[in-house]
Amino acid sequence: MATAGSALAAWPLLAGSGAEPSAPVPVSHIDTATRACLLTSTDTDTAGTWAAMLQLAGTNTEHLIVQRYRIPTGVRPAAYVNSVVGLGCSTVVTTGHAARQAVASRLAEQPLPHVRFVLVGDRPLRGTTHLSPDAVSARTLSKWVTG
Repeated sequence: MATAGSALAAWPLLAGSGAEPSAPVPVSHIDTATRACLLTSTDTDTAGTWAAMLQLAGTNTEHLIVQRYRIPTGVRPAAYVNSVVGLGCSTVVTTGHAARQAVASRLAEQPLPHVRFVLVGDRPLRGTTHLSPDAVSARTLSKWVTG
């Protein structure tokens, strides 16, 4: 009889509260961070875009990760843009002619409404935000990166 009483007393503990299980809490901010990626086709960054992105990440109170990628030679540029987007980049900032062309090729295939593209250069491109090299700063990039 004592065993039956113990089993009945433990039953509410084993049955649970009946509430829906909650999603697990992220172990780090990496999974929930905004990710801004610099996609370049040159070794030189005359506008200081990378430095401005690093400054933005250092002063941002939200979780912001910045990464830099250079388009290697011998790859299909639009596919490389797909790879960067697949890495979770929510904003892709580009410098250099080949990077601009890569974004143009990719957007010609299909728009990516969940990704912002910011082109640093002299010519705007439909479906992107254009930023003059003279206007690059952490403040101007913040408007586009953190939305």
